[in-house]
Order: sequence, then C-alpha cells, then structure tokens
Amino acid sequence: MRARLAAALAVGVGALLASLPGAWARALGAALGAAWHRLLPIRRRVARENVARALGGTPAEVRRVVARAYRHFGVSLVELLRAAAGRPAPLEIVGEAHLAEALAAGRGALVLSAHLGAFEALVRAGGRFPVPVHVVTRRLRSPTAQAIWRRLRRGGASLLPAGASARETVAALRRGEIVAYVLDQHAPPGRAVWVPFFGRPAATSPDLVRLARRLGAPVVPIFTHRLADGRHRVDIGAPVELTRGSTEAALVADTTRCVAVVEAAIRAHPTQWLWIHRRWKPAPADVAAALAEDGVAGRRRTLRAGADPAARARPGSGDPGPAPPPTAGERRPDPPGAPGRSPG
Repeated sequence: MRARLAAALAVGVGALLASLPGAWARALGAALGAAWHRLLPIRRRVARENVARALGGTPAEVRRVVARAYRHFGVSLVELLRAAAGRPAPLEIVGEAHLAEALAAGRGALVLSAHLGAFEALVRAGGRFPVPVHVVTRRLRSPTAQAIWRRLRRGGASLLPAGASARETVAALRRGEIVAYVLDQHAPPGRAVWVPFFGRPAATSPDLVRLARRLGAPVVPIFTHRLADGRHRVDIGAPVELTRGSTEAALVADTTRCVAVVEAAIRAHPTQWLWIHRRWKPAPADVAAALAEDGVAGRRRTLRAGADPAARARPGSGDPGPAPPPTAGERRPDPPGAPGRSPG
C-alpha cells in the first residue's frame, strides 16, 4: 500500500511540474541539482574523485564538471516526472538507418547504452522504435522506491530484471525485438569481467557479449544527450564489430570494445554522466593478480580453474560460458544476488 501511494504521489508531483513551461521546469530542476550538490558531500566526493581520475584537469575544472553534472541530474528528474504526467521533453532520433539495417537480419538487436544524458527519456521513447524494446535493469532494494521507479518508467520500453531474465531476453531477440543493456555500472565480481574504463580496470557484465555471440544478434550503440534548447538527441551508431570468438579471451576482448564505445560517448558529453556511481571498486585478490599481469581479467570462476591467469584466457582454451536457458518444464535457481541492486 505504501509503495502504491508513493508512486501515485510521484505522478501527482509530475502533474504539477507538467503545468510549468519547459524552461521554468528545467530551471527548477537545475536548482534542485545544485542543492543536491551542496547537501550530499559524500557522493560529491565520489564524483570529484571519479572525474579527476578519469578526465584529469585542475581542481577547479573538476569541480565545474561535477557541479554541472548535478544540475543535469536535477533537470533529468524533473523531466522524468513531467514525462510520467504526459509532458515528455522533445526528442529527436539520428541514425535510425543503422538500427533498421541491424533488425533486417531477423535476429533482433542488442542495444549498447549507458546512463548518459536523459537515459530515462530514451527508455520511455521505446515506443518510437519499429519493434518492441526491452531494457535489462536492476531492482532497487527498497520496494517503495522500486514501485516509484517502475511507475515513472511506464509507457515506453518493458523492463527485464537483471540476472533473472535470460529466458525472456533470448525469446525477445528470437522474435526480432530489441534488448538494451547499460555497460557503465559496476557488476558483481563473481560474474564480471574486468576491462579498462577510462584507463582503470572496471568490473563489467559480459552478458551483452555472451548473447551476441550465442544468438548472432548485432550490437547497436544508442546514446542520448540533452541539447542547449532542452531537446534530447538520440544517436544510433553502426553496429559494434565483435570477434564473436568462443574463448574467455574473446569475451574479455569484445566486452573491452563495447566499454570503449561507452567511454567515447561519455567523453563527448562528460557533464551528463553518472559520476556519483562507484564504478571502480577494488578487485578481489585473484582478480587483482590477473590484472597486474594482463591489465584485464575474465570471470572469477575461470581464474580459479588454474594458476596462470594468462593461460586460462589463451585462445583455444575454450570458454565454459553460461548454461543455456532452461527448457520448458525445467527450472533452474536464480543466480545469487540477482534482485536488490541499483536500477539499470
């Protein structure tokens, strides 16, 4: 009951915000973001450390990037609330031919994206694409916050829970639909590969690459950013070229390529990314040993298979990969820790 009431309240606030002119609403959002920047010093410190290590620059330049990023968060929140009330921000899509060509192969499309620009506007814009769109997302730990989040995201792409959606994801791709992943969040070390992101090893989910090589679906990069006049631009790029090899080394290499695409998009619009996220967390000891030797690391279960991290990822060593989704009538337990994380 509490969750439903909170979601209804959020929609009510959105209706009030929707009555404002767009410029006023954006100004209010920027003010909210500036207040957040001043009142939450812990996340501000995380953001400044991330920006300094990823982008460099003087302390003053770092502070300016972070302050603008917080104002961007505030505007994005106001826009999300207004969109839930039926007043979405104007959106233009560029590069639709890339997506159409990818879908023409009949294997669906895997979208590579990030929490860049107004990502929620992109989620809600799913209805503008030629086939159904699904976004793989993590659940929030709070049921109330999860209810609010789902209600505000209603009306666009459908949401698939991360870690428990293999069957639904495969089925959607086989129907020729679109499944979107964000590769800019820290992934649980037990299932992650560690690849460079802004020059530092970052635990990253290999699920998008695994699906691409298993089903032959193209990986299409799609990112959004806010323009100066308040409109949002969605850029659809040409499919990412992958090795699609069957080894753990190929899995790491292809994930590295995808993360490099994400990094380039963030570098183009650095004040519109989620710098407050703790993207670079310390690696477990066995992963750290592999990173010290090679700079990248496969999944921890492959690291435990032998003493030499490089030998475990040699071409030809074979990638055990994930078990296929259960067939009808067969049930496999969910992977540990699938629900209960921050949203995707």
